[in-house]
Amino acid sequence: MPANNHDQAFLDILNLLTVDQLKPRFKSCPAAGTAPTRKAELISAIKTWLSGSGLALVWQSLSPLEQQAVRTSLYGSDGWFDERRFKAEFDSVPAWFTKRYHYYHTPAEQYKLGWFFYPPGRYLSGQRIPDWLQQRLKSLVSPPEVAVLSPCDLPTPLPDHTVIVERERAAARELRLMLVLLQEGELKVSDKTGLPGKALLQKLSSRLEEYYPDDPCEDAPGVAHIKAFGWIMLLQASRWVQRKAGRLVLTAEGLKQLSAPLYRTLRQLWLDWLDSQVLDEFSRIDIIKGQTGKGAQTLTPVPDRRHAIAAALTESPAGGWVSYPAFSRFMLTGGHEFEITEDVSAFYIYERHYGTLYHAEWEVLQGRYLRCVLLEYAATLGLIDVVLAPPQQPEPDYDFMWGADDLECLSRYDGLLYVRLNALGAYCLGLSKDYEDPSASRQTALTMQKGYRLQFNQPPSEAELLLIEGYADGLNEQGWQLSVEKMLTLLENGGSLTPLRDFIAKRDPQPYLPEDSEQLLAGCEANARAVTPAGTVLLLHCRDEQTATAIATHPLTAGLCQAAGDNRLLIEPRREQNFRRALHQAGYGMG
Repeated sequence: MPANNHDQAFLDILNLLTVDQLKPRFKSCPAAGTAPTRKAELISAIKTWLSGSGLALVWQSLSPLEQQAVRTSLYGSDGWFDERRFKAEFDSVPAWFTKRYHYYHTPAEQYKLGWFFYPPGRYLSGQRIPDWLQQRLKSLVSPPEVAVLSPCDLPTPLPDHTVIVERERAAARELRLMLVLLQEGELKVSDKTGLPGKALLQKLSSRLEEYYPDDPCEDAPGVAHIKAFGWIMLLQASRWVQRKAGRLVLTAEGLKQLSAPLYRTLRQLWLDWLDSQVLDEFSRIDIIKGQTGKGAQTLTPVPDRRHAIAAALTESPAGGWVSYPAFSRFMLTGGHEFEITEDVSAFYIYERHYGTLYHAEWEVLQGRYLRCVLLEYAATLGLIDVVLAPPQQPEPDYDFMWGADDLECLSRYDGLLYVRLNALGAYCLGLSKDYEDPSASRQTALTMQKGYRLQFNQPPSEAELLLIEGYADGLNEQGWQLSVEKMLTLLENGGSLTPLRDFIAKRDPQPYLPEDSEQLLAGCEANARAVTPAGTVLLLHCRDEQTATAIATHPLTAGLCQAAGDNRLLIEPRREQNFRRALHQAGYGMG
């Protein structure tokens, strides 16, 4: 906008204010002189004062907190004062933004910010530095320091019932387990929602060493199944997994992940999940109601929220602990804020009319979503290590809301205290080009023995276990036996035994496999397609074998059915009506 247009726009803004709103601004700076009584003269005096040395005088008279309000608005949000962001960074807000409407009771000192901030229009809310003033202020006011997320030391000793959970190595072990369960068809989910049932969550949690061994808080049901739920949803978001008849199964491309380095699979799971639409993680904050129906229509795009959090993680100090409150504040001060909904009044606790979250603060909505993403997804995948306490909060940040004063916690994730970006996380977030995983290149020597047994010289690495578990059953820590069932299942789904042959050849000094093992592998490859589904058929029972034979050989019905032994016939469902008509013509009926 040309300079003269900025001039006029500023005058238009001043004209929207009354004399009672303009005078306190003018009087707050005694050096400006006596305030004119007429509105036109008052507006002219304000503009003249700000056009000259008066702007610097007013700026210098501001308190440090007030100067920060001008600085952050000028450089961070196109002149708008962002109260939520400012309070997160400075833990306080200048009185101008909270008490400026009490014209006859507010000290003149509090009106100094009124020289800089104005409502943008007659019926518009908010406070903004007009463009005309912005042009002049940028030569006077230096930019704010760039927000930095600094590491901190953990308290020593840790509080009671607080634990450090290192996830970098554990995530690889858990991924190996999940891939094996996928192969075996053990992961059943709802056909309609894709959500796992309680039985599956309990089964998985018993094998995953969950963050919490039980449910210590009655307001956080399911806290003992956080990892289990996270893994199921992460796998469903992957391009390598599909839902088939209520089970999660690996696609042909997914089968290749059985021989891929685990850390690369973890990275791709993270990248696929960021853009997936499988689930809105905010639905996991189930104490907050109103997320369905009308409320669902106002929810913001889920990938946008996830990418905002991922961007903040990329600015975390690699290898350093960061407190959750500091990370949450950085989401705002570092420019990574996001919204959950366009209409927060749709959400409530317990009762729609009284428990509305209309005035919910950042930590109530965005903070709970942030905790969920960090713990259930980023930590579960191994990108971050965490420090956890029980979800009950000694000093709750939600008890100002109606219906929440008796809650022990607002979500099952409220016990998250600290996070630490580890080496795997740096790799998955693109901060490092590669990841050093000693187990990925390790080749543990083994001997292929008779009886289809593989005997390792020492316990195999996680990467080796991932591959071998797809083809064999464990006998002990170092002994395995090839499984016909596993190999046939793999071949049926488009897999190959070549990775197994290569795996053994690199680790077994014998030039050839034992004869029985070679015959087993060849037999599986030859017989994997021994039976081919021909489609759905109807099985018909005739009154006796003679009738079945007569119908199967009759010229009118022979081409529409097939004898299935004894007194049974088979027909294709699509031919049922034709068969019935022909059957009638042949003199028979079908009840």
